[in-house]
Amino acid sequence: MYIALYNENKQHITNVDNVTYNITNRVYDLDSFDAEGVSDVDINDAKIAVLNDDAGNYEYACFSDTITPEQNKRTIKGLDFITLWDTEVLLDYTESGSFDGRLSKIFTKIKNLVFSDPDTTVCKIPVEVIIPTDNTDTTSVYGSYQDAYKIVNAYSFLKCYLKYYEYNIESYYDVTAGKIVFTFVKCNQSVSVDLSDFLYELTTTSSATNKAVATIKYKIETDENDHQTNLPRPSTLATVYYYRTTDNQIVMSDKYGNISGRIYPVKAKLFESEYLADAQFSAVYELANARYVDNIIIDNNNTLDPIDFAAYPLYTKVALYYDGKLYKTLPISEKIISLDGGGKNTKIKLGFKKILLTEIIKG
Repeated sequence: MYIALYNENKQHITNVDNVTYNITNRVYDLDSFDAEGVSDVDINDAKIAVLNDDAGNYEYACFSDTITPEQNKRTIKGLDFITLWDTEVLLDYTESGSFDGRLSKIFTKIKNLVFSDPDTTVCKIPVEVIIPTDNTDTTSVYGSYQDAYKIVNAYSFLKCYLKYYEYNIESYYDVTAGKIVFTFVKCNQSVSVDLSDFLYELTTTSSATNKAVATIKYKIETDENDHQTNLPRPSTLATVYYYRTTDNQIVMSDKYGNISGRIYPVKAKLFESEYLADAQFSAVYELANARYVDNIIIDNNNTLDPIDFAAYPLYTKVALYYDGKLYKTLPISEKIISLDGGGKNTKIKLGFKKILLTEIIKG
């Protein structure tokens, strides 16, 4: 394995050979990458790191964040290309008829705000963004932003839509064209495994929020003597109710919540804002973060059956069966890949629980 290093002008600097590395690919959070290798070149202006196998086949790429020399050893720490989206933008829908609630139009709006900036340094390394057409109407869930404007972090804003509609942003570096390519991907793949084949312990987070309410913030007005002058808060203020079900769906309903799959006990959070759409955004994001909060690690090198989890993309849904009955369905949220003197090892994380408390090892 070797790493080809390029500067911000897309010029090849040198290669770092005999590489060992650790990569963690994540669905929504930034990937992590670190590597060690050998080079006799003093490297101080590298911007892109491209990991290749010995035959020159592309495997991974990211920004080169730091390179630490120690004699001929070079230690490389990477930074996910997704960091380019981690910037603030002004989301302005004040012009009449400017808001388009179709999902791919939301994605395109944010893309244009980030990468069509007149600041020429933003795209010093060219960027291409591939967004498939998806005419899903988001207003039924998030409401309309027409006549509103707000300053948002572009990636944080996107993540709410990505999580609810189950999209992921994949990236790679096109060495020939000298550009970073982002693709919005909706994974529809699935695979089934039988838990009876595993030694396992499964921890769930039953206390996660399962109901979210969005409403308009009521303004309390006072006179010059700080006496309240307005009427009590009206019960007719626009309010939207969302529920997370046992199969990890987010369902919009009324205040009675008479839908199938309700989770008991109820744990609710309330969100209010001057604009109902802002409150809806926060409410849905709260429930989206509470989906698939179980956590399982599968050591792909220790499996006995022919299933190769490493071959499946992120967010592939894994149906877990026990005694022939469906127990849970969790998505692939991380791929943890390492290469050292003992060879290549791949582990797969299912679910989005932040603390790694459970592990499944095929025995």
